[in-house]
Amino acid sequence: MSLSALNPIQIAELCSGYWLNDILPDFVLTHTVIDSRKMAKNTLFVALKGSQTDGHIFLAGLDGVPQQAAMVSQPNKDIRLPQLCVKDVKKAFQLLAKHIAHHTKAGKIAITGSVGKTGTKDMIAAMLAVAGQTHATKGNLNNHLGVPLTLANMAGDADFLVTEMGMNNAGEIALLSEMVRPDIAIITRISNAHAGFFDSLSEIAEAKAEIFLGMDAFGTAILPRDDEFFGQLAGSARLSGLRNIISFGTSQDSTLRLEDIAALQEGLHITASLPCPNKSGARKTIQFTLGMRGKHYAMNALCALAVAYALKLDIDALLPKFADMQESEGRGRLHLLTHKGRNLRLIDDSYNASPASMRAALDMAADIDNSHLLLVFSDMLELGEAGMAEHLALTPTIEAAGARNILSIGPMMHACCAKLPGHIGKHSFDTADALIEALETDLDSLIGPADLILVKGSHGSSAYKVSHYLIEKLRDTRTGPTAPEGGVFHAA
Repeated sequence: MSLSALNPIQIAELCSGYWLNDILPDFVLTHTVIDSRKMAKNTLFVALKGSQTDGHIFLAGLDGVPQQAAMVSQPNKDIRLPQLCVKDVKKAFQLLAKHIAHHTKAGKIAITGSVGKTGTKDMIAAMLAVAGQTHATKGNLNNHLGVPLTLANMAGDADFLVTEMGMNNAGEIALLSEMVRPDIAIITRISNAHAGFFDSLSEIAEAKAEIFLGMDAFGTAILPRDDEFFGQLAGSARLSGLRNIISFGTSQDSTLRLEDIAALQEGLHITASLPCPNKSGARKTIQFTLGMRGKHYAMNALCALAVAYALKLDIDALLPKFADMQESEGRGRLHLLTHKGRNLRLIDDSYNASPASMRAALDMAADIDNSHLLLVFSDMLELGEAGMAEHLALTPTIEAAGARNILSIGPMMHACCAKLPGHIGKHSFDTADALIEALETDLDSLIGPADLILVKGSHGSSAYKVSHYLIEKLRDTRTGPTAPEGGVFHAA
């Protein structure tokens, strides 16, 4: 099932709408967009009203363009564009996407968690592409708009669908799960990322467990066995009627168990074990190379392999693919830079941040051979009343990582720097733009003798701007990250 399998009349019926003046598209609709600048042939523009702008104001710009149409709640009667009129564009779009998801023959995998969602999703998608046609969430379009975008743009011949689900509040994951009806649901980890929206970690776990609500009894839950909320998550899965629970971790009770990990120049060498099919109690050992440097990525790889195990795929045939996997932009990718003839490296982990991911990034930097580590850290946001305490708690990890200098952005990271010992050089800035302005005039002094730069921070505090600036300014052959599409993702 795909959008192209539906004719205009069927689309109108699914959306409880009608085509203005009975002007129906005389072409097949194959794609949907919520940004009119991304329109192409055979595309349906979903004219959403957002907090910043209203998609309806862009309808006139589509007038007369062939093989395009729009879904609207306020039709423009002065243009020739085929317009599907509905009462509520957002709800109609979700209904259309839901129909496609419920009728696809693809195996549906949904993933959520406090940290690691997008990286694990990308890893799963790359792995499954070896086994069949795979359609996955682009970037992290993971909210009430991003998920239907993913679903509505799925090809009809997809063998696997991998969707990421984020949230800011309770109830959001339930909506997305009902929309997708996943066969396999994954929770990567529970942590205090964006705890400002909840009163406790247990509440976050409960909200993430909503991912099971759209599943039937034959579905599979994949859970982090080492997580302190594993019991709560497993209990929620069982209460939702799921019969199959697979776990991953270092615990002896893990279905997919990490046995050993070693850092290599090309990434990580991972040894893991899993149950042998049809041999009760027996386990099989596997070894493979992962082309990523952060040791926390080993757990993402085990999670991906848990999906293969649940789907009963040939795991041995999938293992070579992991050597080709690299960190995504803004999520730990290593960039090779030069400055005045001197080589240096930059770890771009600037997309988002939580206390857990901050510590993982520092551990990754510490594992990379360097003599002078420079940190560019911006505030972690959405931590609620615990925000300042969480920033101050980072100081031992920063010191243990061997940081020599830190450029901080924001008041909470400034307070963290104030607690660091005197041998660590410190410069604080109110905003990322202020730091960039300082780099423009005093680059040599602020970078100093650094041979490794780690950039990390919440998206809202704009660490990615500094990463982008440094990569563009000092890059050799690599390009910098781009900001994600606004309004279609949740960080949590």
